Amino acid sequence: MFCNEKELIFAERCEAVKDNTGSIELTPLGSRKNNRFYLSGKDTFKKASDLFCIRHVIPQILGLLLISIALSGCHSTTQDTKKQQGMITFSTWGSQQEVDGLKLLLKRFEANNPDVHVRLMHIPENYFQKIHLLVAGGMAPDVMLVNSLNYPVYAHNGVFKDLRPFVKRDRLELNDFYPKALQAFQRPASQALGVLPRDLSNLVVYYNVDLFRKDSVSEPDADWTWPQMVQKAKALTHRGKFKASPQYGLSFFSKPPLYWLPFVWSAGGDLWNRDKGRLLLTQPASLQGLQFYSDLRNRFHVAPTRAESGDAVMSQLFLQQKLAMLVSGRWTVPVLREQAKFRWDVAPLPIGPSGQSRVGVDASGYAISAKTHHQNASWKLVKFLTSSASLRAMAQNGLIIPARESVAQTVFRPQPGRLPAHGFYFLDTLKEAVPTSVPTRWNEFSELLQLSLEPVWEGQKSPAQALREAKPALEKLLRQEQKNR
Repeated sequence: MFCNEKELIFAERCEAVKDNTGSIELTPLGSRKNNRFYLSGKDTFKKASDLFCIRHVIPQILGLLLISIALSGCHSTTQDTKKQQGMITFSTWGSQQEVDGLKLLLKRFEANNPDVHVRLMHIPENYFQKIHLLVAGGMAPDVMLVNSLNYPVYAHNGVFKDLRPFVKRDRLELNDFYPKALQAFQRPASQALGVLPRDLSNLVVYYNVDLFRKDSVSEPDADWTWPQMVQKAKALTHRGKFKASPQYGLSFFSKPPLYWLPFVWSAGGDLWNRDKGRLLLTQPASLQGLQFYSDLRNRFHVAPTRAESGDAVMSQLFLQQKLAMLVSGRWTVPVLREQAKFRWDVAPLPIGPSGQSRVGVDASGYAISAKTHHQNASWKLVKFLTSSASLRAMAQNGLIIPARESVAQTVFRPQPGRLPAHGFYFLDTLKEAVPTSVPTRWNEFSELLQLSLEPVWEGQKSPAQALREAKPALEKLLRQEQKNR
């Protein structure tokens, strides 16, 4: 019934659901507190497979059958075997709207390449945890959507093919791709290109135009500063006087780090030094940025506390007009276009003490499994999905910043009546943005860092105190990273 023991391991963790288009959707069977694990080290995938080798399992029969049919290639008929020879598996995350658009593109691809059939594997939650299990079990998809934060550990373990030979063979011009997108997927040691970029991602400030006008507050522009952000946020904050519904000036995210790192960079600080061997968060400029971010909630009281926001996420508060400004990325645009009952726009994050406004920029793109048996078909798909026409189609709903500069310039051209009116700020912020560059043990480092800073965001400790206590453990991880290079 099963091709190998690894399918048992994976199927016990996940349930596979196949729709009538032939795609697979993987969703969790249930959550367990001991499911957390880190992706790091040379033997990561061997250890991961050992970790999940559970001696006694209660198999999910339907899930196992579908995984066997869809992923392993264990078919009983000659006809199915022939069909499998031209089949590649492609994994992606994303909303149902995004996946529906992707399916239309895949139909076009298959029409142009009748010898290739694409099996779409949609993983809406815990994407990289499940990809990690598939890789560990020897069932990696042929083509995978990957982001630059998770890329290093897979590249370190040789999971992806180097795409440079394909690029050279087909004389594919890379000049149209944003350099920061390409850099995000190149390892300094080898310069191998493991991923061809699909999109870039950064942060801007979304703001409710109607609330600004109601409170007679001028709208932010490209030159606004930290003090001006505080001034505007204070004028927009009303904490439920006379039983009125509270309104907060600004969103607050204690994690992940991408939300508070812009304040560190804009103050002139950084997370670590160039080779990531020494922590720089304890330097004065970095501490200034962390302190300002904490002050937004705990000193200026312009952002909701955890008790005040309750179970509501920041985007919900923004949609409910209880939040005047929301720091978020391009992924918020489709939601606001569909659901917002008010006028809204975007502005860059304010200029800090360094004289600059700097945000992080990460990227997503398509990788090919190093163990694929269909490398040419997989490359055809990657090249198709990163073409100008495909990226233009993906960007129509406002979800992504296309990784091709020519496409981005076209998509972000102002259009009367289409929000946001100042959408070009998404591209303008890329000029000073800090490219994503993380170590292979980023997941472990990030979690430790976030736990250490939690008392800061709750107003219980200063950044200096919290990081003084956490520095030995954080620098130990960085030293181990250096040793394993």
